[in-house]
Amino acid sequence: MPAANAIQVVDDTLKKLADTGLTDVPMLPKPDVTVGPLDRDADGPRLNWFLYRVSPNATYRNMEPPRTGSTTSRGKPLLALDLHYLLTAYPADPTATGDQEQTGHIALAAAMRRLHENPIVGDGSPFLPLATAPLPEPLRIALESLDFETLSKVWTAAAQPIRLSVGYAVTVVFVDALTTHTAGPPVREARNVIVPSMGPRLVSVAPARIGADTDANVAVTGALPTTTYTLAEERGDPAGAPTDGWPMTVVASTPTGVVLRLPRHDLVAGTRRLDATATAEGLPFGRDSIGVTVVPLVVSNSAPVVSGGSVTLTTAHTGDDTELFFDGRAVAVTGVTPTSVTFTVPAASVGTRTLMLRSGRVAGPAYDLAVTA
Repeated sequence: MPAANAIQVVDDTLKKLADTGLTDVPMLPKPDVTVGPLDRDADGPRLNWFLYRVSPNATYRNMEPPRTGSTTSRGKPLLALDLHYLLTAYPADPTATGDQEQTGHIALAAAMRRLHENPIVGDGSPFLPLATAPLPEPLRIALESLDFETLSKVWTAAAQPIRLSVGYAVTVVFVDALTTHTAGPPVREARNVIVPSMGPRLVSVAPARIGADTDANVAVTGALPTTTYTLAEERGDPAGAPTDGWPMTVVASTPTGVVLRLPRHDLVAGTRRLDATATAEGLPFGRDSIGVTVVPLVVSNSAPVVSGGSVTLTTAHTGDDTELFFDGRAVAVTGVTPTSVTFTVPAASVGTRTLMLRSGRVAGPAYDLAVTA
């Protein structure tokens, strides 16, 4: 079904079925068939379809689209719905004998008979709208048992006197996705690689809080020369991150692991994931992860720094949420980028002062700032 009118197709199908059923009995005037709310005012006898509930189809909600085979995208099933309707009979105008309800009863029975004789509506059915796309599954229309309490709640919500109604469930209704899956190329060559290793295991990172050009000693077991180390991308990082994450700089290898550095100074601060991935003949076979905290820090400052004057700090891992503390007291930041912070030095602050940055809910190391008069 087209993505936008799947439910409308069902409305039109039910309306046509009920209307066709009314032609099987001689009724004058012939009742109308409508699709709409329960509180709609109308003169004369009619049958009304009211969609009162939409629920996910339990069978197809976790499956691939039917009839598509193994070339579809796994884990992205179509939106599959079950539609629940009330079919309500509205009587004719009052008569002298008081049998106006009989008109609604006859119309309801005639429509129910036609629905009972056509419980499955598939491609090519005369009851489907002409422009309907091929159905992945036929529509199944079943009479649904509704207790008096459920009916009372529906009519109470509509603020209307209760009328004779029956329930129908229509399943399964597919809403097409706007995106289509493109299958990848076939396997050209099957390869099996045997590696005498379970893959890398990350044991620890020291120090656990790193930033800028800090050396991180990572204890690793089972590492191979082909093992790569990446930092997972986080929201706020600069654009252009590789698919597997930011490649860490390997400074040195040690008997118990490796020494790593962050690849950039403009990565956001916070707790992040460090990954180790081993490959053999181009095929990944082992991976492990460990947490590491990236902290904001001051790299250098512009000179001279004068009490009461403005100063720009060269920083790493700062952002819009960065806070600056001057001798333990918060100072307003007048400008910030991922690699710089500008602020005004408090007056009467001569001598060596201590600065500290906080960003991403983590605080960085102290930085000594020399302030002159």
